[in-house]
Amino acid sequence: MGYGDWQLHLPTNRPSRLADAGDRVYVATENAFYFLNKALNTTQVLSRRDGLNDVGVVALAYDSVTQQTVLGYRNTNLDIIQRNGRIRNLNDILRKQIQGAKAITNISIGPGKAYVSTTFGLVVVDLVKLEVTDTYSNIGPGGTVVAVYDAAVAKGALYLATSAGLLRGALTSNLLDFRSWTAYQPATTVDPARRTFPFVAAYNGEVYAAVEGTGAAVFRFVPGTPGTWRAVPNTRTAQFRNLRASATGVFIIDDDSGVRKIGANDAVTNVVARSPAGTFLQDAVRSRDGSFYLANFQLGLQRVPPGAATPTEQYVANGPVSNLAFSILADARTNTVDVFSGGYSERYDPSIVREGAGFYEFKDGQWTSFTAAVPGFPNVVRPTRGTRTPDGTLYFGGYGDGLVEWKGLGNIRRFGEGTPAGSPLLGTFGNKNRVEITDLTTDAEGKVWVVNRHLRSGVSGLFLFDPVATTWRIMPWRLGFEALDRLALDDNGYVWASVARKTDPTNAPLGIFAVDPATVSPQSTRFFTTAAGLPDNQIYELAKDRRGYMWAATIKGVAVFNDPRGPFDPDAVFTLPLTPNDKGELFPVLFSEAVRTLAVDGGDRKWFGTDNGLWLFSPDADEALLHFTTANSPLPSNRIVDVKVNNKTGDVWVATDAGVVAYRGAATITEGKPSCAAVFPNPVRPDFAGTVGITGLVNNAQVKITDVAGHLVYATTANGGTVTWNLTTPDGKRVRSGTYLVLSADADGKNGCVSKVAVLSR
Repeated sequence: MGYGDWQLHLPTNRPSRLADAGDRVYVATENAFYFLNKALNTTQVLSRRDGLNDVGVVALAYDSVTQQTVLGYRNTNLDIIQRNGRIRNLNDILRKQIQGAKAITNISIGPGKAYVSTTFGLVVVDLVKLEVTDTYSNIGPGGTVVAVYDAAVAKGALYLATSAGLLRGALTSNLLDFRSWTAYQPATTVDPARRTFPFVAAYNGEVYAAVEGTGAAVFRFVPGTPGTWRAVPNTRTAQFRNLRASATGVFIIDDDSGVRKIGANDAVTNVVARSPAGTFLQDAVRSRDGSFYLANFQLGLQRVPPGAATPTEQYVANGPVSNLAFSILADARTNTVDVFSGGYSERYDPSIVREGAGFYEFKDGQWTSFTAAVPGFPNVVRPTRGTRTPDGTLYFGGYGDGLVEWKGLGNIRRFGEGTPAGSPLLGTFGNKNRVEITDLTTDAEGKVWVVNRHLRSGVSGLFLFDPVATTWRIMPWRLGFEALDRLALDDNGYVWASVARKTDPTNAPLGIFAVDPATVSPQSTRFFTTAAGLPDNQIYELAKDRRGYMWAATIKGVAVFNDPRGPFDPDAVFTLPLTPNDKGELFPVLFSEAVRTLAVDGGDRKWFGTDNGLWLFSPDADEALLHFTTANSPLPSNRIVDVKVNNKTGDVWVATDAGVVAYRGAATITEGKPSCAAVFPNPVRPDFAGTVGITGLVNNAQVKITDVAGHLVYATTANGGTVTWNLTTPDGKRVRSGTYLVLSADADGKNGCVSKVAVLSR
């Protein structure tokens, strides 16, 4: 992943729709979109960084004539992947203003056309001109709007499965006129008002339609004046998943029977066995070699070889098992990232327990998911946040599940109310089975600070745990210590803790405590509110930056404590960083936003997460450097839940309410002696259009890039231990081919080093 690139870490284990594109099988899942390369047997997740224009693929189809794949998104946007790999966007449906629901239900292919079925009618896309040519909406009885579920073309007529039944219209007629359509309600033993018509397909000039309800079956259209629909024997099922036409027949996909084929003379045969109990077959496609690819919602993408009846291969692109994300722990020491599924709501109600609850760990390029489905995993259904001690041990809290010490499956300790003996943790409202841990962090000695929000007035919820001695220290109570939320430590060893935004029934005042754990006098605790500079008393997160300043993310922007007198001087207060608007007027940073999370990178720059995307600010937060949203990045959602930086790699990990992504940032922290040997890419190829990165420099180094003759090409200051170069000279031109020297040293001229970059230009 190059600098400035994104990587999606979305679950790919719940496929819903497939498209066979010859050498590839495209797979739309509940949260991601990827393809299987048949020749290489590898998968690749696709996103906006690959040219897609949206997220959430809900429908797709492949046209073998133009060799194009049509994607329909959840928000009704359309992309067309062309044969040369280019992607053409058609946003006509997205921009269309209509009353009522607007969603894409299916996409099917006709001669030179893509028929996009929607909740407001049918949209026709010309696959040669790459444009929308027609929209049929008021085509129901009496000109009413109907929802279209599927479409097929046969013998000069267009057939639709709709909310009003099956519709047929001759392509030579004016299909914008509802009178050009004939409606059919095939006879079944169920009340017509309770029938549904989900799919139609055309094969060998014949049209087949799936009809659900009592007496459900596949019906074949028999031409005549008028035409009729006749049930095909042995096609009954409780619920159709899809109806697909191929060169050999029409395939019925359902949970009851697997995949059945309707062949000549309405002969029905089973070609793929039903899925295992407890799993659901969503879709299936047949490849030219006779293989079937199955989309099993629980088991992922499967392949059934020619002549076989059951899958022999299974493909799941690497990713977490779920898109649930409450918080992130990015540990540079172990180069490990953990995502905790959560958690609690905005007002501290326990989150709903969903499938996939647990935590997901990313290490060495691979995800491992730890959930209730994994034998030996503790029953922690709402993991909140975590920390690692210097020896790599993971500690994480659960909202109701207490504290967990994790050294791997089979090596786990749990702490709750009174268990084991000596544990001071308390259950909320006196319920010992509801021990709520909202935050925890590790100090320099490897001891773990723990926040236990238990809402018992007069009893502290701030503890220091010694993992070696297995002993606890309880901080003296002050009003609010029973309802703490977030936690951070500064360079002096002081503890900063925020009061939860909801403190019922204690009604403790909201704000931030600064605590000196070395003493217990009244002067060792200070409480900060708006009277001490905060923009609001509702706090979302606390963090220490590279200079030792304390930052607070609030419901009304951010604040910083950088007073050299320290937090216990009564005159020392928080201040609001100011940034200019377009007119040059200064305003508090993000003062109109709820800043829900913040992180500090190796260059001391500040990352802020809001409901309107992700922001990067300068070290003093007086200049906005980047603003990412779903419109200009692969973010799956604009609501940022958490952001953390792996300062070893510079990767910025972002949790949204729709899943996790990572951004390759240009700031790291160099530990120990600088190596200045990691240059990427090197050599630089002629077609490379990104930025070159040099890592391992002394932190905040002064950097000069010259040619071998000593002519200065570029000068800058490193972001922590990393510097990036866009391969241009000061006048903006790309440098010529040659070897370039990267000269770096600290502010005193020490810890210098020289790296070389080979540049190849056309």
